[in-house]
Amino acid sequence: MRTSSSFGAPSRPSSSRGVRASSRRSLVARASDAKAPAPPSTRRAFTFVRHGQSTWNEEGRIQGSSNFSVLTAKGQAQANLTKDVIALDEFDVCLRSPLARARETAEIAWGTRSGTAFVDVDDLREIDLYAFEGLLKEDGMKKYGESYANWKSNPSEFEIDGHYPVRELWDRATRVWNEALLARRETKILVVAHNAVNQALIGSALGLGPEYFRRIVQSNCAVSRLIIDESFEPNTGRGVKLEVFNQTPEAPVGKKDAVVLVHAPTSIEEEAKITRSMVNVLKDTSVGALLHSPDGPSARLAEKIFDRCQREMSGACPFEAKVVNSVDDILTSLAEGTQGGGSIFVIHDKVVCQDFLAHALERNSGEMFSLSPGGMSVINMKGGPAKDPVAVCINHLLHLPSAEQAAIDDTY
Repeated sequence: MRTSSSFGAPSRPSSSRGVRASSRRSLVARASDAKAPAPPSTRRAFTFVRHGQSTWNEEGRIQGSSNFSVLTAKGQAQANLTKDVIALDEFDVCLRSPLARARETAEIAWGTRSGTAFVDVDDLREIDLYAFEGLLKEDGMKKYGESYANWKSNPSEFEIDGHYPVRELWDRATRVWNEALLARRETKILVVAHNAVNQALIGSALGLGPEYFRRIVQSNCAVSRLIIDESFEPNTGRGVKLEVFNQTPEAPVGKKDAVVLVHAPTSIEEEAKITRSMVNVLKDTSVGALLHSPDGPSARLAEKIFDRCQREMSGACPFEAKVVNSVDDILTSLAEGTQGGGSIFVIHDKVVCQDFLAHALERNSGEMFSLSPGGMSVINMKGGPAKDPVAVCINHLLHLPSAEQAAIDDTY
């Protein structure tokens, strides 16, 4: 098997990857393509945003629910990017953590929307970490030894000061759903909070327990969205769709042990758009292998990418293209490995992508993952506390070109 590599021009400066105002498009519109909308009365949208980088994030200090840190200049810039990402989305209200780093992020991300829309909810504060709060991470093992090791490797069993913080957080998230979110009459709600509490809110909505902590991590200022209907009940996984998860302006692809799932095009128009997008993504990305279905749009897209690579690398494309038919075939390819590392890209139909996500997160069905054509989902197969799979992002859409994207009416 050939070694992995990126191909094409040198990597672009990170500043060029921001969200341009001219290319913005509602996440609602992006994710709603090719989907039949449900009646508005049965659907509610909850969009979750983590705060931007804080002073204690920058210092490597454990924050917990303390309120001694504020946004850095980088954190403010991240919040402004998120403002651009959600600029065309409609929200009725913003529920936010009362902690300063989340409050400021909410005010920046809300942008120029009219009205007084902020509601501070104490239970949206970050995880309570008791004696750990204020501790430099590098000093954690020295001072707390086994307890700190448990926090990193087995967080749902982590105990400190007579408390189990992660279990308490999941209980609190259930209370937030029942007493704060579901109790409201609005149908389009923005929630601005923190990494751990957003993990618990999203996890409990999807029926994922506290053992999933650190497997559904939220990046600074990342955007996630859940759609629920009247059958929704926290901790059951019923009546909920995950439409976007941990979306940031830059797609996190190219890393070793990562599987990148791409929902194949379903029309000729989509095929042209997605082909251009994926060529642009891959030319600056380390690729270990390119897996695809035996025929149809997925095979054509893979062939175009491979041909482009051969042209740019003078006939010596550094990664392998291979046909796979199922999740088992993908797992076999993973077990065989790639010589040079890099992400394994899987371009396939929606069901195979959903099934792989279900396998990675140990779900019986992948139907809760609402994938869009061209959407990228990234799984770090060994990134979890027990070297188990981590959802890095699901249905990432910001890499798709906007020139062909006409505005679509909001379906909520």
